[in-house]
Amino acid sequence: AASIPLTALTAMQAFEIMQVKSGESIFISGGTGSLGAMAIPIAKSLGLHVYTNGSKENEERVRKLGAERFIDYKKENYVDVLTNVDHVLDTLGDRELPNEFKVLKKGGNLVSLRGLPNGRFAKRNKMSMFKQILFQIAGRKYDKMAAKNKQTYDFIFVHEDGKQLDRINQIFNKTHPIETSIDTIFSLDQINEALNKVRNGKSKGKTIIKIGE
Repeated sequence: AASIPLTALTAMQAFEIMQVKSGESIFISGGTGSLGAMAIPIAKSLGLHVYTNGSKENEERVRKLGAERFIDYKKENYVDVLTNVDHVLDTLGDRELPNEFKVLKKGGNLVSLRGLPNGRFAKRNKMSMFKQILFQIAGRKYDKMAAKNKQTYDFIFVHEDGKQLDRINQIFNKTHPIETSIDTIFSLDQINEALNKVRNGKSKGKTIIKIGE
């Protein structure tokens, strides 16, 4: 209950923006973390061919979740082995976006969790015209990258959605047991230790605070 909703909703909303179709391919950058643990099985349940990258020690785990292809970033650069991918889910941000656009097919879709909002984000969220113009300026760099090959760039900020949670529940009940990646569980009096762990990164799943029995 604590570890699934945020990451699962993020994945589902990203896939809806992309308008994914069964049989298409998706590259989930850095998919060995907690988001990948939800995004990979959801993508698989939607009929997508899933590719991801990360450290070798996580390969077996993400393959069990549904990744068809795993790229060990210490041995290979995904830019050298992937091409014409239908969709990219970016979790790495600015430094990797140029490479992610390279593996994306002409007319493909990229949704980012770590880039900057753009005009499409503002319009999708029905913001005022003034804010749409501001965000259009802020995200211009990424829109230009996308425009070179008639691709689209979208930034996502997850929002609550009960209907989507119901759909996610159905997906896991029908196709997968719910299997979430939990890194460490802390008690409430260990809150500072937990925050430091999250701040330092390199987690293999969610960090959870246990309030009480």
